[in-house]
Order: sequence, then structure tokens, then C-alpha cells
Amino acid sequence: MKQLLFFTIWLLAIGSAHAQSKADQVKRIRQVYAEAKQKQADNGKGGKAPFDMHILVNNGEMISEDFELDDITNLYYYFDKMKKDSNTDLLDSVKCYLIIEDWTSHGHTRYREFLFDPDKGHLIFAYMKGETDGGFIVETRYYYDDKGNLIDQIHKTGNEDFGLSEVEPGSHTWNNGESEKDASEYFLDVFNGILFSSDDFSAASERDGKATPKAERMKFIRETYTQAKQKIELDKQAELPRNIQITIHDQRFEVSPPVTREINYYFEDVKGQDTPEKHCYFISDHTSFMGFDRYCEYLFDTKSHDLIFSYDRGCEEGEEREWRYYFDENRKCIEAKSEAEEIGDGLSEKVAAKDYIDTFRKLIRE
Repeated sequence: MKQLLFFTIWLLAIGSAHAQSKADQVKRIRQVYAEAKQKQADNGKGGKAPFDMHILVNNGEMISEDFELDDITNLYYYFDKMKKDSNTDLLDSVKCYLIIEDWTSHGHTRYREFLFDPDKGHLIFAYMKGETDGGFIVETRYYYDDKGNLIDQIHKTGNEDFGLSEVEPGSHTWNNGESEKDASEYFLDVFNGILFSSDDFSAASERDGKATPKAERMKFIRETYTQAKQKIELDKQAELPRNIQITIHDQRFEVSPPVTREINYYFEDVKGQDTPEKHCYFISDHTSFMGFDRYCEYLFDTKSHDLIFSYDRGCEEGEEREWRYYFDENRKCIEAKSEAEEIGDGLSEKVAAKDYIDTFRKLIRE
């Protein structure tokens, strides 16, 4: 009898310890969340360089000739930059601590936050509030330990008129602990893909095949460029544009001016076998800080994402240089123009274009 009583007390003690451990973890997560939101509010203030990224995706769908479905996503990333080597001034280590998604389509909305551990970088909290065009609301909170295990979750449903009521996990199908972890990994993958080059040379490999004569190809490229610029102007005036805008605020060194980088994608719906496909026809990338300014353009084939033309203009301390590369159907550079001593063959441009298109495909969920 005494042994049974001792065993029961031991089990209760273990259960209490686990409960306390869970309560302590949730308490810490809430404290980290408050600190992250304060860092977000202070970002770029007090004379310090901002560290953030904003992605706007306008990805509407043509349902019919008379009806287009809007689909707008805003992604906000907040991150810290550190030095890998204390003996240098280079900020080359990036750690994202907060991601916010704000999505809307035809009256439906979804707002999400993903919080990451400030030391180890893994997901520790995910929040979501979604609302249908009819006013039904689902609100969820998920808390994770350092191994990625779900340690607590809170679910609420209802509407603005009658309020939200807490419900049991599994009472809705909007998300779960695993789906939010997957979403956070997807958003981080997009983030890293934009900031870091993959050095993937697969799109730079040249093919063997028939190519049009150079004069004819050059004429096609120039006509395609003119058409792309015209489509961009129409897109700027469209009620439902098809574009992606990325703005990054950064700093390269501990003591250096802030860097602003703006990347713009322009795409269109093209007829696919089953459903319309998204074709990116033009990308621009503009980076500037103090006396440095760099602007790049990438033009893609009308039927694929093969790079057919690239333009690069760099300005620093009053000196300006330009590079232009033209490519045939087999990815071979057929002409390179530049006043610089080193012209090259467009290899790095093809590698960069591949990274841009990879990001494009991720963002439109292709």
C-alpha cells in the first residue's frame, strides 16, 4: 500500500514538473514575442539602419473575360545581421526573428505571424487570424519547444458581432501545428533565396540546337524588350496588376550607410494545358547606398524563362559603366557590349536570372 501511494505521488510530481516546464516555456515565448514586436517597432529608428524585407505579390486570376479574382499577399520580414568573424567589419550572418503575412482575396483575409527563437533560430510561435467574406473567423496560436514539438495551442472561432469562443483543437480544418511549421519553412526559404545566391549553373549550360541568324535574333530581342516595357506601363495602370515588388533595407558593414534594394517582377497569364500559367517576362533590380547605384534588367523569352537579354549599369563616385548581353535560343551569348575592360560572356547574368526565377516560382506557388 505504501509503495502504491509513493508511486502515485511520484507520478503526480512528474506531471506537475512537466506542466510547470510547459508553463515556463510558454511564458518565455510570450516574453520573446513582446521583445520581437518592440524590435519591429524600433527598426530603423535612433539613427540605426533598418533590417527588413517587404514582398508584395499581386497574383490575381482571370476567372472569365468578365471576372478577375484579386489575390494580394504582403510579406514582412524582420531580421538581425551579425559578423561571422569578429576581426572583420562585414555583417555576413543573417537571422530572421519575425515574419508577418497579410493576405486577401475576394473578401477573404488571413493574417499570420511567425516568431523564431532569437538564439537558435527555430520556430517557437505561430499566430493566425483568418476571416471569410461571410464574416466567419478562425484564430489560432501554436507554441513550440526547441525540438519543434507542439507544447500548447489555442483555437477560437466566431464572428465580430458575437465574439470569438475557444474551441477544441481539430474542430476546424484551417490549419494545424504541422501546417504552420511548414508555412514558416516556406517563408524562410523565400527569404534566404532572395538574400543569398544559389550558384546554380544549370540554367547557364548551353544547348546544342538550331539557332536563328544573329541579325534576326537581335531584332526579335529588341522587339520583345519594347513589348515588355509597354506591358509594364499597362500593368501599372491595371486594376488588378500582375507583379511582385520586393524592397529590402539592409547594411553591409558595421559602420556603413544603409542599403536599399528594390526588385520588381512583371508576369502575365498564359494558356497552359489545364489552367493558365504564370510567365515572368521582365525583372529589374535596383540597389543604392550613398555614392553607389546599380540597376539591372533581365528579359525572358516569350515562351520560356530562358534569359534572352540582360542590362547592368553601375555608378560609383561619378563613374558609370554599362554591360549588355544578348542570348540565342541555346543560351549562348551572341553579343556583349560594354565600355569596361572586362566584358565577360553573360555567365553570371544567367546564374542570377535562374535565382530570380526560382524565387518567382516560389512566390506564385508554381
